[in-house]
Amino acid sequence: MNNPIAYTVVSSLGHDLPGHPENPRRFQHFNRLEEPPLSEKLLGIEANLAPMSVVTAVHPPSYISALEKASSQGPGFLDHGDTYITTASYEAALEAAGGAIDVVQAVINGQANSGFALVRPPGHHTSATRPSGFCLLNNIAIAARYVQSLGHQRVMIFDFDVHHGNGTQDLFEMDRSILYISTHQYGIYPGTGSIHEIGSGEGSGSVVNIPLPARAGDQAFDAITTQLLQPIAKRFQPDILLISAGFDAHWNDPLANLQLSTTGYHQLGISLLHLAEELCEGKIVYFLEGGYDPDDLWDNILAILYSLAGEPLPVDRLGSAPFPEVSIDQIIETLQTLHDLEPM
Repeated sequence: MNNPIAYTVVSSLGHDLPGHPENPRRFQHFNRLEEPPLSEKLLGIEANLAPMSVVTAVHPPSYISALEKASSQGPGFLDHGDTYITTASYEAALEAAGGAIDVVQAVINGQANSGFALVRPPGHHTSATRPSGFCLLNNIAIAARYVQSLGHQRVMIFDFDVHHGNGTQDLFEMDRSILYISTHQYGIYPGTGSIHEIGSGEGSGSVVNIPLPARAGDQAFDAITTQLLQPIAKRFQPDILLISAGFDAHWNDPLANLQLSTTGYHQLGISLLHLAEELCEGKIVYFLEGGYDPDDLWDNILAILYSLAGEPLPVDRLGSAPFPEVSIDQIIETLQTLHDLEPM
């Protein structure tokens, strides 16, 4: 198999609360991975429970113990919002984090050129000690620290979920070895991710927040890629790209109002792959975060997988967004000034 894409599927059937948008039905179309020609490019990886020594590089043992205890007493909620837990959630979270680690390992050791950890529950809202936003363990943060333990010190995380990854930012905002860049719709949950949040202390400048207005879409992400992502990444020179892949920025997703299309996700994936090929020998791994319409979710997951496979997108079922796209020129100009970038 030439240029395989490593993947794992952790559907966490027991982590389920009736009526909640983050549920196993999000994975009801995972058999679409068997569709040729994409299936010929995929390398399935079995997910194992994450080793505790790897998890505790991000989350302290006291948090892990509290999570295990809460799960044993489930079902219930862990916060004042809607982050739920069931008796199966503790093991589900460890398996999701383990799947993330296993896919990263396959890319690092050369089994695959790229990867996608199709796991739930998601992770990017969880800080070291606080679950939130449907997230229990921060899968991408655990993977980032694991990558660093293998000697790949400079890690770039790009988060294109429609919601700001407040947990990931909180974990790494003082760490210059990890670059965190987030695009998100501003003013919605969790209310963080201001353009002026750029990291703190030794990590000042290592956080880039790109808050977007409603109805920003494909054109906005094209501009972000060329005018912000590329120059920032080239300056940072990462050893690997890790992507928090939330698909709730699609125009048809029920929880927000950005306007990426499936074609837009495919083009974004192509741009990110080219960046990885230029800067870090093609090492790029995606981690599933949001996306709550099951049909759209798998259209968009497959769009990214087609981009990793170097294949054209066969079809865009829903097509372009129905509303005119707003300009983000002023946001880009502000970020170029704030992060000392040359205008393009």
